[in-house]
Amino acid sequence: MSNQDIIQRFEDLEAGRILGDLDAKEMQEWEDLSKDPRCRLDPSLELVAAAIEAEFSQDEEHEIPDGLLALLREDIEPFIVPEGDEEPTGAEPAEEKPILQLSAWKQVVTAPQTPWAIAALLAILLVANLFIQDKAPAPGAAAAVVATEPSPEEARDIMLASAENLIELDFGGTESYSKMTGKVVWSDELQEGYMTLSNLPVNDPGKKQYQLWIVDPTRDEKPVDGGVFDIPQGEDTAVIRIRNPLVITDPKAFVITLEQPGGVVVSKQQDVVAIAKAS
Repeated sequence: MSNQDIIQRFEDLEAGRILGDLDAKEMQEWEDLSKDPRCRLDPSLELVAAAIEAEFSQDEEHEIPDGLLALLREDIEPFIVPEGDEEPTGAEPAEEKPILQLSAWKQVVTAPQTPWAIAALLAILLVANLFIQDKAPAPGAAAAVVATEPSPEEARDIMLASAENLIELDFGGTESYSKMTGKVVWSDELQEGYMTLSNLPVNDPGKKQYQLWIVDPTRDEKPVDGGVFDIPQGEDTAVIRIRNPLVITDPKAFVITLEQPGGVVVSKQQDVVAIAKAS
């Protein structure tokens, strides 16, 4: 993909994240791209959603402070094109209207920030739909629009409940890690997987990090990097998301090693921690 394609894809995913309609696979893609220096997070859309919610909210018990509302109005202005001319001199003052009318979606797309304008359009339609149905958003509803990334445990459980033809293998610790136990679940279809590891010693990320390797003979003779991870203090059981940069089609084994901080490109396998392999 070209730089522009990558940036465009990230913007599409970011809009979906804020609207809360990404599935687990798309959420993983967003997370990976968000670490790319070419893909910079822009809080504009979230501020737009908050401003829209503030204007449509009818809950007087939870009134938004004037100062905050003013800031939100400033942040939404780049997405709005003024409607019509000023009222004729001497005309009766019109009833004060929200700064964003329901018809404003027709104007948003003319804003100079085209990609974000499209995303803002979706946010406006979402809030407007709630308004039309006389279901004014509750306090904090704008924040609810922002998708919260599921925890590894939640994402694993979603995959277990919905995916078919899962590969499930048990980890066995090597001699130095004989007390550790664990399981790996993997979906070729989703290109998604998780490790559930227990009694794995806590590591110091500044000195050593665990790294996963995926053995797939159909793709390469060398194991594929499945990502580095840490075991924090106080966690007897940790759920680790597999982060494979390459497509895996026929995994025969998953191997955990202990490597230098940041991991390595090719492991010498001097410190093999655990292995999960198909029979």
